[in-house]
Amino acid sequence: MATSTAAPKAGVTHARPKSKDDKSGKGKDKAPTFPSEFGSHSSMINAELNEKVAAAKQDAADPWQILTDERGDYATRKHRLDSGMADPNRYTDQPSREKIVKDLTAA
Repeated sequence: MATSTAAPKAGVTHARPKSKDDKSGKGKDKAPTFPSEFGSHSSMINAELNEKVAAAKQDAADPWQILTDERGDYATRKHRLDSGMADPNRYTDQPSREKIVKDLTAA
């Protein structure tokens, strides 16, 4: 059983071509940028929804915060903000995120 190990031809690469950047910026909507992909940060706080959190559901030692990211609103505890760690409340599934926010802000 002979295997042929032919050397690749000169000038041939198997790398993917680089995408071309659209320098004009036409037709592209810039998505909001966040400090990190998985962490929660104080710059993401939604002040309007935070005011609607029912006082009975709020904990004085570690209050709930409503934040907004690219997927929408979600609730997390204050100790999770700017911790430098991933926030499981941010990357949980969408129905769970919506349910918690709805429960906290219901009158």
